[in-house]
Amino acid sequence: MRLSHVRLGTAIIVAVFVAAACGSAPTPTPAPAVTSTPAAAAAPSTSPPPTPTTSAALTLDGTWVGPKAGARLTSYSTTLSAMPTASGPGVTTFTKVVFSGTWTDAPKTVMCKAKRPADSGAWSCRANLLALGVPPGRVVFSFDVYGEGVPVARSPAGPRRVTYAVPPPRPTNKRWAQIRAPNFERGDNTATYRLRWSAPTGYADEFLVYETWECPRESKKNDGTPCFVAGTPVNVSQLKLQARASGDARSVKVRLTEFDCDGHGTILLRARNAYGRSAFTIVEVVNVYWPDPNDVIC
Repeated sequence: MRLSHVRLGTAIIVAVFVAAACGSAPTPTPAPAVTSTPAAAAAPSTSPPPTPTTSAALTLDGTWVGPKAGARLTSYSTTLSAMPTASGPGVTTFTKVVFSGTWTDAPKTVMCKAKRPADSGAWSCRANLLALGVPPGRVVFSFDVYGEGVPVARSPAGPRRVTYAVPPPRPTNKRWAQIRAPNFERGDNTATYRLRWSAPTGYADEFLVYETWECPRESKKNDGTPCFVAGTPVNVSQLKLQARASGDARSVKVRLTEFDCDGHGTILLRARNAYGRSAFTIVEVVNVYWPDPNDVIC
């Protein structure tokens, strides 16, 4: 009896182990419950924003038409001319081309403004260099192009260097006055005069005062009229230099030898610089004398 009980117990234990070995799964343990909570606010991004892409803008440009580089300008006025252009997306309307100039010891100065194109498409204007105070010598021109709704093109074609090679203009506004008369009774036939004039600054290197006894208009029909009028040719071989003054002077003393009957000859004034001489200014002129056969000549 005792032996049989032991065997039965052993059989039960073996059966349990066999069942475990044959894959009988244990009862699963329930997973812990998950509680839903509100999402936290997103932290700000530290990366830079993307760079926006931009298209190319319309830009203004231009090229020189005149004067030519290295040109020698021989007139007091000159034509400045350029051809404005534009490139890039969009459209614009040119409104003006402004020409400027610089020279020694001078700031940039507007020469003239072109406000409409010629039939050729060039924009041109006339600059009076004498009126603008441009002295003879080296001058540098530039131009700026203006258009509607676009930035100004500053000197798109670069500078244009030229030589302003003009003689001085004729002196004007002459004033002639005697400041010392001769004393013929004492044998002193020297008279002194003061000559004053007007002239633009920077044009003359010197002023020259001449006397001449020539009378190109001498004829019976011109009797009593001036020997020289505007445009009368002057024979320079007949001129006698009586005084000279520096280019910045506007007056000079002139000493003349005079004669009891005739006084002195015609007085002429002109200016000179490296590019030439001005026309003559008639300071004081002798009249044509066509004597009558019965006249007593002094």
